[in-house]
Amino acid sequence: MHPFFNTTNRILGLLAGWDLLVLLICGLISITYSVNMTDVLILFAPLYFLCLLLILPNYYICRGLPLEQTSWLMLAGSQALTLIAVVAIWSLTGQGYAVFLDGALDDVNESSRFIELFDVSQLMNVTIVIIQYEIIVLIHYLFFAMEKARDFEREALQQKLLISEAELQTLKATVHPHFLFNSLNTLANIALSSPEQAHRFCLLIADFLRYSVAYSKKTSVTLNDELEHVQNYLGIERERFGSRLQTNFEIDDSLRTIVVPPLLLFPVVENAIKHGIDSCLEGGTLELIARRNDRMAIIEVCNPVDELGRKLKGTGHGLQSAQHRLRILYGDAAVLKIAREKGRFRVQIYLPITAQQSD
Repeated sequence: MHPFFNTTNRILGLLAGWDLLVLLICGLISITYSVNMTDVLILFAPLYFLCLLLILPNYYICRGLPLEQTSWLMLAGSQALTLIAVVAIWSLTGQGYAVFLDGALDDVNESSRFIELFDVSQLMNVTIVIIQYEIIVLIHYLFFAMEKARDFEREALQQKLLISEAELQTLKATVHPHFLFNSLNTLANIALSSPEQAHRFCLLIADFLRYSVAYSKKTSVTLNDELEHVQNYLGIERERFGSRLQTNFEIDDSLRTIVVPPLLLFPVVENAIKHGIDSCLEGGTLELIARRNDRMAIIEVCNPVDELGRKLKGTGHGLQSAQHRLRILYGDAAVLKIAREKGRFRVQIYLPITAQQSD
């Protein structure tokens, strides 16, 4: 179906616009040839609505001859032949209609005034029909170009979502084996000396894994959910690091309900533990700060780094994945910044706060 006829509003808009155009054309003919406006409307108003019916099917010709797949010679030849056919049908119909109107007149002295009006203004009318046809052709090809652009945007968005989902699943597959390996080693050591402590440790692991399973199919969670998940992770790591791991949380409570991507904070905090706290002989304090700056939420994770301490091999996949996911989900509106200072490593995540979230 022609896109102009998809909805009632489009049909009414087309008819209203064409009515105005026909009125302007008839006024131009009346002024140019000093003819009564009523006669012009009687003769040409129906003919220009016929013109509309003749040129709109050009939509299917344009669809069958896409610009990127059709040679200019074929395109110009096909459109020229169609235009000639439209002009010929319109002219023959117009002459026949003018003869019919003259035959219906009671005044014998003016028995040829409509055919004379048609003949004298034929050059102008044919020119107008040609211009209308060319404009409709341009509108059709513009419509196809916009439709193609929308398809590209839709496909690009779907591709981004697929990439984001694949990266999230890759992150889970990367994190869990490493996490379980360390946790099971710690659990084995605790179980020998303190069964009660081992029980609490198992509960922390269960809560940590429950979050991953429960939110694996969700596209967003609250910041408070992410903070609780990080707290479970830090509780597990405290059993391994003991007093070497200290934490300091400064959270703006108004930000706890904002929406964030799932598993956003975990790779950042894990990186701080693995490459920061673990590199320091005496450990250190991991700081997690969430504050508001106008329409932005700033989440900051800071940890000490011993430049001379032991270095663990890593690909940096966690931070890169978080940065890429933010770019896909928020575009330029969200940023992940990394800063290295003397003895300190800082990651800052800037997330936009919507009007609904800020209320």
